Amino acid sequence: MKITPTTLSLQQFFAVGNEQFLIPAYQRRYAWGQRQQRELFDDLRLLPAGDTHLLGTLLFLADTHGPGINRLELVDGQQRVTTITVLMRVLARRFEREGDPEAGQELTKLLLCKGVDRKPQPKLHLGDLDHADYIHIMEGGNSSEVENECLRGAHQNFTVWVDQLSLDELNQFFHKLMNSASIIRLDVGAAKDAYKLFETINNRGLRLKPTDIIKNFLLGHASSLPSGTLEKVKEDWRKLIVALDGLDSDDFFRQWLAGRLHRKVTKNKLVADFRAYYLRHVTEAQSMTEFISSSIKDDEDDEDAEDVAALEDSDPGDLVADKKVKLTTFAKELRQSAQLYASLLWANTESSKVNRHINNLWRIKAFQSFTWLLDMFGRKSVNETTRVRLLRTLEAFMMRRHICEKRSNELETIFATLTSIDDQNYEHTALATLREYTPDDEEFETAFATFPFVPAVVNRARYALEMFEYQAIAHKNEYYLADPEELELEHIIPKAAEKPGTKAIYGDWPSYLGEGWKAKHIKMLHRIGNMTLLADELNVVASNNPFLAKRQEYAKSNIRLTQELAEYKQFKFKTIEDRSNAFGKLAIRIWKV
Repeated sequence: MKITPTTLSLQQFFAVGNEQFLIPAYQRRYAWGQRQQRELFDDLRLLPAGDTHLLGTLLFLADTHGPGINRLELVDGQQRVTTITVLMRVLARRFEREGDPEAGQELTKLLLCKGVDRKPQPKLHLGDLDHADYIHIMEGGNSSEVENECLRGAHQNFTVWVDQLSLDELNQFFHKLMNSASIIRLDVGAAKDAYKLFETINNRGLRLKPTDIIKNFLLGHASSLPSGTLEKVKEDWRKLIVALDGLDSDDFFRQWLAGRLHRKVTKNKLVADFRAYYLRHVTEAQSMTEFISSSIKDDEDDEDAEDVAALEDSDPGDLVADKKVKLTTFAKELRQSAQLYASLLWANTESSKVNRHINNLWRIKAFQSFTWLLDMFGRKSVNETTRVRLLRTLEAFMMRRHICEKRSNELETIFATLTSIDDQNYEHTALATLREYTPDDEEFETAFATFPFVPAVVNRARYALEMFEYQAIAHKNEYYLADPEELELEHIIPKAAEKPGTKAIYGDWPSYLGEGWKAKHIKMLHRIGNMTLLADELNVVASNNPFLAKRQEYAKSNIRLTQELAEYKQFKFKTIEDRSNAFGKLAIRIWKV
């Protein structure tokens, strides 16, 4: 392995006029937050005069330099280099405003590169998802239009912090940045060496995510295989990253792998389990050497001790190996799974019925179920009709378990088990498995009537009320209620019952509810019997009977559940209890597994 380490000041690092640093399209997006940005800024601002500050190691994949623009792939260090260039651009603008164009031009020149044609290009070129945002910032565009929140935050934070410096402090900071801060640059000529080194370098900044380690593992192996393999795997990885934009890629790998291993996969076991699976299922894996032995310690999960212990006792080697595939096929299938996963999580499939049920699952809080859904939707043998029926059953299953407050950790094991079902009798077997872990009618009815639909699960209450409405109108799939954002979740007895503003609008709720109302209010406020849906804010006139003031508006609603409230002569805590109990009896019919 040929490695050329060089310690450089930032002035020296950026000074080579015909070098361009490329952040590959397969890399993760810019992700530094305010904490990392502030640490870098303060490390330089507070650096004593005459002292030096090491910013860490940067790893480049570089060929022999030629006369034109030499494009160097930045394998490790993209977060720091991107942050530093944004800071340099902010400094340049401050100098220009201070009437020091020379300093501003010096910084601007370092942020550009030129080839034989002398046309300036950005010194740093980000991947597909971030480059347009980056150029927008560097060219002085409105940062509020930048989509990547972290990039936008870097520009805005540095602008605020740099503007707080006095002119003397600004000059000192500029000198420290360019001359006292240094990096260790490692230039590696072979891709396989670059990816091998990646795991051994410790950087200040964000801890490596499992996704980054998996990427390096795949690309490192691909780089040791015949020509063309690496480029194919890179392209599939690029598409995978694009597909998962806005989602947690670690969650994808964890749920995808759980579906392949048919067991729960925790974050702290993800990398090791992925490697074990890869070694057993990829044809070329038998030729791997250095990538097998490398060890990675991941973040610990907040799992129950018994769950972690159970996983530690399991051995991926006990699995029966599937038919092996070539690495390029493995990468393609992984990318396709990521694209399917994204379409499911965004409820962006080709079926409006499927999308509606997935949106319901989000409102119920059923994220764990996507392990099973990814597997189910990846099976060509399961048609849309079956999928919709199973999605409807899944809603009922998750609703019952959440309302009865069953252990959430158990869900991941249940859904991983469902991925092992054979295609033959698939629906029947899946239903049998779900029923085994479903609370019975009696438990669910009792729990539903007393369940506190607090703000953290308010969408679950909206969902429940919508289902009650569809039951009330004998819904025939002809029309649906407005989007949740357009419907108010109305507490009939209001949250702030004793505030002067509430009394001025509705009337005197405490007097209306009677002695001891406050203790009962705390207990009954978030029960389903105290809730309804309303499209517009109430327009009421206060009266001695505050419910009657509301009742006039309920009568105007097109929602059946809300209209029915207008038939009540009074609405007190006993009414909430009776209404909640009635909803409980209805719930066991609607959410039937």
